[in-house]
Amino acid sequence: MAGNASPQLRLQQQMDCFMEVKARPALELWEKRGWNEEPGTDADEAPLKYLALVFLDAIEERAVRFSIEKDHGVRVFGDTTYDLPKAPSMFIARGLEILREITGLEVPKGQATLSLGIRGDTLDVIVQKEGGTHMINIPGIAEMPR
Repeated sequence: MAGNASPQLRLQQQMDCFMEVKARPALELWEKRGWNEEPGTDADEAPLKYLALVFLDAIEERAVRFSIEKDHGVRVFGDTTYDLPKAPSMFIARGLEILREITGLEVPKGQATLSLGIRGDTLDVIVQKEGGTHMINIPGIAEMPR
């Protein structure tokens, strides 16, 4: 998946790759295996995979938002509030850097929109950044096909 593909395209490819996988159990298994990746993968592969699985979990759960912070991990807010397995801080930090690169959100505090293709639909998520915390709001999630 490396090469000259844009970070947004690479994130979308990861999401497409894991579309039929239950995201939370996949994260739990990856954590149990020590967050190891296949030899020869590039440095952005694991952060992009983690982001993709986080997005897919939130979408599966019809969560209205989730927060990501490199030292505290991911908290999902939906019918219930729960934490996802916390990847190594370096994965999360690089994933957030990629997310800011995609959205152009390079300021200490701000907001941007990210469009994702999910199951033949487009889902626009709102990324809000304040310091090291990134809040991703998912308006219209209830209308997405299951």
